[in-house]
Amino acid sequence: MTLLKSVTSSLLGTAVLLTAATAPVLAASPTAAKPVPAVQAQKPQATGVVFTPKVMSVSTKEFEGKVTIPVISGLKDKAFEAKLNADLLKEAQTGLAEGQKAGKQDAAEAKKYGWEPRPHALDISYEVHQAGKLVSFSIQTYVYTGGAHGMTNVTYYTIDNQDKAKRLKLADLFQSGYDYRSIINQLIRQQIKERTAADGYNPYSFESITDDQGFSFENGNLVIHFGQYEIAPYAAGMPSFTIPAHRFHSLLKPEILAALTQK
Repeated sequence: MTLLKSVTSSLLGTAVLLTAATAPVLAASPTAAKPVPAVQAQKPQATGVVFTPKVMSVSTKEFEGKVTIPVISGLKDKAFEAKLNADLLKEAQTGLAEGQKAGKQDAAEAKKYGWEPRPHALDISYEVHQAGKLVSFSIQTYVYTGGAHGMTNVTYYTIDNQDKAKRLKLADLFQSGYDYRSIINQLIRQQIKERTAADGYNPYSFESITDDQGFSFENGNLVIHFGQYEIAPYAAGMPSFTIPAHRFHSLLKPEILAALTQK
């Protein structure tokens, strides 16, 4: 599912949630929650792969939009690279256009009915993750549409940088025949228990990860990511759980393990 499709339904078509890890630059309303700051990257990653930031912005009375997306170069599969860059650009442009349109529509409604106008906002940025010879990054999108708070969505990309490149799902990492989901689920439940043991209150409603669950790598460990409201209330943010390398390395496909651990 594309970023555009995955977030349009949650925003009722008023704006497009892309994905990235971004600094909070939009102050559309005192009530607008702000996204988690992140690092913009322009550096080699995965042997010669370079992320160059492309910035776009729109500023009107009804809408503030700032987008920083990566332009990726150095992938072995140039066709894959071109399509990936084109998709990221198209979704960013669509997000700015849709956000501006929705802001104007809501401003007109506010004027008509005497409401307090609340400008809409869109903030998109990205973060590069170190994952050996795999290419890994995330795109975070913060959207404010005039409600009690904004919404943030993050999409994680891990790409097998081969002559025929492929965006990897979580399920693609593991050898067939291994019940990796049960193992990771057990570790997540254990961490939730540890986090909530102090006060005895458990706000999580976790059941299981999915085969396409968001993930990234950090210091060789696997990090499992959940979105806002996915397994906990809004106040819990976007929960993540770190799976230590020694708990999952033996389950990985040999080629994935080699790519992840090679410098």
